[in-house]
Amino acid sequence: MSSWVNYHFEHLRRWKEYAEKVAKAAREILGEVDVYVIGGVAENRTTIYSDIDILIVVKGERLGDERKKLRIKILERAIDVHGLPWDAPVELHIVDEKRAEEYLRLAKEAIKINP
Repeated sequence: MSSWVNYHFEHLRRWKEYAEKVAKAAREILGEVDVYVIGGVAENRTTIYSDIDILIVVKGERLGDERKKLRIKILERAIDVHGLPWDAPVELHIVDEKRAEEYLRLAKEAIKINP
């Protein structure tokens, strides 16, 4: 196996640690949110193309165009304050409660990250 593949899989093995760092940052910025790991990592079907899909559910708010800015703020805080590696393969999905219902209904598995 190539060194990049080994490196990438090492990141994927640390999915829970990374999700906890992102959850802390999201809660510091947005207050009360629910955070889940979904997708291939949650379903135990990782490949070299996998990333760590993290669903952030913002309670009681409608999210408009601010999702991109929030994604950047959360990632910057997770990296700068909580030690998330800058190259961690995380993909943030920031949604309101209504949209989260659809994500969670379609997910084969969702792992809640508790505070």
